[in-house]
Amino acid sequence: MSLAATSPFIRWLPPVLWGLVIFVLSLMPGGQGNMLLFGIPHFDKVGHFGMYAIWAFLIFMALCGYPLISQTKAFWISVLLGAITGVALEYGQYFMHQGRSFELADMIANAFGAVIGSVSGFLYFSRKNK
Repeated sequence: MSLAATSPFIRWLPPVLWGLVIFVLSLMPGGQGNMLLFGIPHFDKVGHFGMYAIWAFLIFMALCGYPLISQTKAFWISVLLGAITGVALEYGQYFMHQGRSFELADMIANAFGAVIGSVSGFLYFSRKNK
C-alpha cells in the first residue's frame, strides 16, 4: 500500500503523538539544567536534536502522502514547523518559572534537528520512490 493510499488519520498519528511527547517534555516542570552525561557538558542538546529530527521526519513523511504536496514543499513545511515549534516552546519555558530555563542553544539544537530530520525524510522518500 502506498503512502498516498493510507488514511490521513493513520498518516498523521505518529507525528501528532511524537509532537505531544515533545510538548509535554518541554513544558513539564524540570529539574537541574545543563545535563552532564558521559562527561559531556550540555548533553541535553543531543536529546533536543534527536526529538526534533524524528518529529520533522515524521511530519515530512505524513506530508508526502498528499499528491499535491511536492517533496520540496514537504521539506520546507517540516523544517519550519519544527524550528518554529522549538523556538515557541523555549519561550514557553521562559515564562513558566517552574524549573525550566530558556536557552538559545536549545533553540539551535531543535532547529538543526528539524533540518536534519527533513533532509533524512527527503533522502528516504527519494530513494524509496526510485
